[in-house]
Amino acid sequence: MKGTRTPVIVLGDINDGQHSNTVNILTEQPRYLVGDSLGGGDVSLYTAQTLQEYRSTRDVYYTHVHQDIMESLDHILVSEEFYDNSRRRVWMFDGMTVNNDHLNFDDHKEAGTTDHGVICATFKYKPIKAEAQEIADGPA
Repeated sequence: MKGTRTPVIVLGDINDGQHSNTVNILTEQPRYLVGDSLGGGDVSLYTAQTLQEYRSTRDVYYTHVHQDIMESLDHILVSEEFYDNSRRRVWMFDGMTVNNDHLNFDDHKEAGTTDHGVICATFKYKPIKAEAQEIADGPA
């Protein structure tokens, strides 16, 4: 990722929570910007969970239940090219869903479902305007 403009997505069962050391190491703990702030980190990854939290007042997000404890172990991490406030944005975050209703049924494994919720993030192709790109990259 370093020094490139290739969009990167990392997804899967990280087996740890959104603010865990594991996720912090993978993401480089980027600074999330608000309003019309522009930035982005060259080797940072942004969690779709945090991007969704900025758009929703929903306070329950879980992908796994163990002994009645709901946790988010599965993540979608994206590079700055997918981060709305990045000077190098190519794709704009459009939303995230978690399909996890089956986790609330004791017999879900017998029905053939996984013991993890399925997360889905969507993005719209919407590159940042040229003037913001020039600021990010410097004069030609």
